[in-house]
Amino acid sequence: MIEEQYDMLLELQKIDIDIDEEEKKKRNLPLTIEGITKKIQGLKDSLKNKNENYKNLQVKLKRIIANYKEEKDSIEEDVLDLMEEVEDLDKSIGHLDEDLKRKEKEFRKRKEEMDLASLVIEKNMNSLNIKREEILNKITDNRLLKEYEHLRKEKGGKAIMEVDGSICPGCYLDLPSDAIYQLKKNRKIIICPNCSRILIWKD
Repeated sequence: MIEEQYDMLLELQKIDIDIDEEEKKKRNLPLTIEGITKKIQGLKDSLKNKNENYKNLQVKLKRIIANYKEEKDSIEEDVLDLMEEVEDLDKSIGHLDEDLKRKEKEFRKRKEEMDLASLVIEKNMNSLNIKREEILNKITDNRLLKEYEHLRKEKGGKAIMEVDGSICPGCYLDLPSDAIYQLKKNRKIIICPNCSRILIWKD
């Protein structure tokens, strides 16, 4: 019966929408990992630069101290400024090092979560695809199936809408009264005159 075919198409559509959602989640996983990786690399680069500055300042400070006796009055202020810079940089390096360790720990945790989420998504998609194939095998009207696939791509995944009032749930526009009558009284399946989606009456 044609109603059974449309009911199976409606179930197929629900599965296809779930598959689309899982695929979207899967595509977003690498972006999350990539963002954390970039943050960690930025922290590493900053820490490397500050360590190099720290070493250079230490070398400079030792050189000035070596000449301190000969030029005590002229370099005393420079020594104090450099010592303050070294102290500030030492604190900054300590904070960066702690932040890097936290980020790396967060990265490992998020990576584990992403790997687990990826496995769940793959499992869900495999299950949904199996159900989809089972339903496809039950649909004998190839013309109807072809129309469904065309509408699904054109309408963002929702080709069939269940109507329970005077408004099409797909385009939110009023349906003609005769269309509602045909849907409700005769259980006849019609096409929405506004958005071209397939309409069936919701029990």
